[in-house]
Amino acid sequence: MPRKTSAGLACAVAVGFVVFAVGYSAGPAINETTPASAAENAVTFPPLDQLVHYTTVRRGVTREHMLTNPEALAAIEAGQPVAVGTHVVLVDYQSDVLHRYLIAQKMGEGSADWAYQWFWPDKSIKADENVAQCYSCHRSRDDRQFMFTFTDALSFK
Repeated sequence: MPRKTSAGLACAVAVGFVVFAVGYSAGPAINETTPASAAENAVTFPPLDQLVHYTTVRRGVTREHMLTNPEALAAIEAGQPVAVGTHVVLVDYQSDVLHRYLIAQKMGEGSADWAYQWFWPDKSIKADENVAQCYSCHRSRDDRQFMFTFTDALSFK
């Protein structure tokens, strides 16, 4: 009987090693992320008290407060690109309860140099969110600073 248990254990260890080796070799390299999964990236959580609430979007039980800095609003009004480092924040409320923060940050000089991150109400990152989807959708707004609320920002006074 002990011999059968030892053989079963050896088999389980061997199968576990094969599963680990295949998973390890098929996964991303160290310090590399796959586009299908979110991970902590360079997007930072901005100081919300320094941002301006420029519009609110309502859809059913969803209420989204849109925030950015005064300099970004001035650049948009002047027809200029927003500065590198600019944050655009969507504060998402579901049934009047804070659900999440979706943050876009301008990472470089190019019009398409935006990165996105989802933060929970406690400002921790939702690590399993596919933020690549944010970028792919916002690409349709390249001529509008990647913003779906560009017209609201343009008309903000």
